Amino acid sequence: MKKISKRDFLISSLAMSAVGLSGCSDSDFIGSPRSSNIHVIDQANASFLDRRTSPSGLDGLDACTRPNERYYRALAEAGIDTVIRYFSDRNNAGLNCKNLTVRERDMLFDYGFSIAVVYQYNGNVAGRYTGARAQQDAAFILERAQVIRPPDGSTIYIGVDGDLSKNSIRSVRAYFTEIRRILGGRFELGVYGPGVHCRSLKDAGLAQFFWVPEAPAWNGTREFIRSQDWTLYQNKTNVDRSSLTAGFGQEVIIDTNIINPKTTDTIGAFSSDNSIKTYDRSKLERVASSRLWVQSDRLDVFDRPGGNVVDRACIARTVHVLRIDGDWALVDLDEDGTAEGYCQVPNLLPLNDMPRWKRSVCSPRNI
Repeated sequence: MKKISKRDFLISSLAMSAVGLSGCSDSDFIGSPRSSNIHVIDQANASFLDRRTSPSGLDGLDACTRPNERYYRALAEAGIDTVIRYFSDRNNAGLNCKNLTVRERDMLFDYGFSIAVVYQYNGNVAGRYTGARAQQDAAFILERAQVIRPPDGSTIYIGVDGDLSKNSIRSVRAYFTEIRRILGGRFELGVYGPGVHCRSLKDAGLAQFFWVPEAPAWNGTREFIRSQDWTLYQNKTNVDRSSLTAGFGQEVIIDTNIINPKTTDTIGAFSSDNSIKTYDRSKLERVASSRLWVQSDRLDVFDRPGGNVVDRACIARTVHVLRIDGDWALVDLDEDGTAEGYCQVPNLLPLNDMPRWKRSVCSPRNI
């Protein structure tokens, strides 16, 4: 039997994932049931037109009262179906309206979104994760749950925002052990953090969902992604050049996420009827199979095959492949479903083959 090269296998796989897309205009992808467009985002601050500074952004304070309806309507029209939002002890600098409120929850439901919750506060502080700190954090989570009322069985993700050097495996395990005890099985537990902590908590049975940030240099992330044990991968961060966020009259900070169809059909988000959101696996497969890793230090993107360079992408970051034309891929770089140009297919790798990140002069910001 003839051995198939990695290059030929990749082109074949991409061609299969793009069945029915050839010859379509970019606008045909947006909102279509056959689309491979992103459908899950996490949003660091709610999009309100009156985001004034307040100590915590919790209910009852005079801020975050006028939702940016145009922005949320555009998200829904673009095919977003799930928004991940935050519980946090207080707002970070510049992130008014970080906390999910009842007003925002109901507005998200009105637009048809399901909601997932992540607790995150000072997650990158060295030595933060201890059993003692877990008691304080679990009490805060339960307090906010009384207000927001996520249903039992939904998932609470816990942000562990830092590499192994900041928080040891042992201390993070102790923290999750205590969080799990206090929550008492009411919620499923997820972790947002580098691969090393995802692997440790999975092996210890202390978390059920594993959300990996777009930080390819972090300890264990490449190995965990390649193991296919992840639940969510945050593939684009601070997508501020994308039409998903641009032109709405204020700064909106969102990241986009891919669900791993090999491990799950849910991330534990909940809908307005208190059901746990599940996803059609064929849709998850389309989204995942059309995200490819850049394996070259700097990937040039051309206005047409062999034409002029108009953009770039960087190693160990993903591109969204919209169509394959021979050795050329039409790609979306900022996850809004609109093509930025063409790159060469041999410079890409499938999602289960994350390349090793290395420092280079290429900057991924705004791509």
